[in-house]
Amino acid sequence: MLKKHIGFFLLFVFSLPVQANDINRKETFILNNNFDIKLFHSPPEPLFIGRPFELTLVTELKGHSLSTVLLLFRTDLMENYREIKLHGEEGLYNIKIDINDFPGSSIEYFFVVKTNDGRIYGAPVNRDNELLPIEKKFVNPVEYFEQKKRLNK
Repeated sequence: MLKKHIGFFLLFVFSLPVQANDINRKETFILNNNFDIKLFHSPPEPLFIGRPFELTLVTELKGHSLSTVLLLFRTDLMENYREIKLHGEEGLYNIKIDINDFPGSSIEYFFVVKTNDGRIYGAPVNRDNELLPIEKKFVNPVEYFEQKKRLNK
């Protein structure tokens, strides 16, 4: 179900022609092969309840060859993905997310990159090049540091 929504959303975002039959298919959305380019993202640890966090995407492609770099995310209280266009320099894209603007107890997100020649890449992906959104739960900072303190004794 999630892959169906992601595929439909990506097709809509990049204004590719979509027919009614395509929407109802249960096929996954296959991206261009990520072996062509490198996309790097390391999820931050931990994500605290009510505190902003930063997400970073690094690519070997420079800005002049990229048409669009997007972060798509949703919290457990959001039905649909929210899209944020990322701006960066020399292949480094950062965004600070204030979770107070998007309430929830967890977040699910992924990145999409479109090149000027029309290829579409995503991160993270599995071996079959299908999107695998990152899912993170927000942690209570007091409980986290108390637990860490107990473990360090």
